[in-house]
Amino acid sequence: MHKFRLALEDCDLQDLGFFGDPFTWRNNHHVAASFTKERLDRAVVNSSWRFTFPMVRVTNGDPRHSDHRPIIIDVGCREITDCLQQFQVMPKFEAKWLEEEECEIRVIEAWDRAMEEGCNSMMERQRKVLGDLWDWDRNILGELEKRIKRLKSVLERCRRMAISQESVNREHLLRYKLKRLQDQHNILTGNNELITHG
Repeated sequence: MHKFRLALEDCDLQDLGFFGDPFTWRNNHHVAASFTKERLDRAVVNSSWRFTFPMVRVTNGDPRHSDHRPIIIDVGCREITDCLQQFQVMPKFEAKWLEEEECEIRVIEAWDRAMEEGCNSMMERQRKVLGDLWDWDRNILGELEKRIKRLKSVLERCRRMAISQESVNREHLLRYKLKRLQDQHNILTGNNELITHG
């Protein structure tokens, strides 16, 4: 580890940090005493690159089919003018959403996610909330899609809990349930495509 740190210093490489779960790898063992999770993966850059992309954001993503979380790097805007141009195109809020029971919950969850992801300005948070609402609006797969999203959220919270036999058992059960739902989703999507192209 000492040599690794020296290599980072010699190459002028800095850790970009992250948003999300700090543990990027887990062995997914079924026994809590043998269950391990560590931060093995990270994004590093030199000072020149960091200066070129000041709005960079690193997210430890959803591991899905792997024991490693993907490291997702969004370089953001290279210049302030680029950012301003992006902010000029803002999706609008649809009044019809207010008639939906889940609207308030969706807004609160989207706002919380925006805060967790480091959206500092009101404009960034508004864009995140509206983006999430439009994603919700475009949901054409009905209750199955909602169940998958809810289960993913529960699984993510479970993954961030302290290791215990109960949390390990629960994580394996949730992963199994999620796989079953995703298989159903894939079958539905495939059927829809066959009908559309048939």
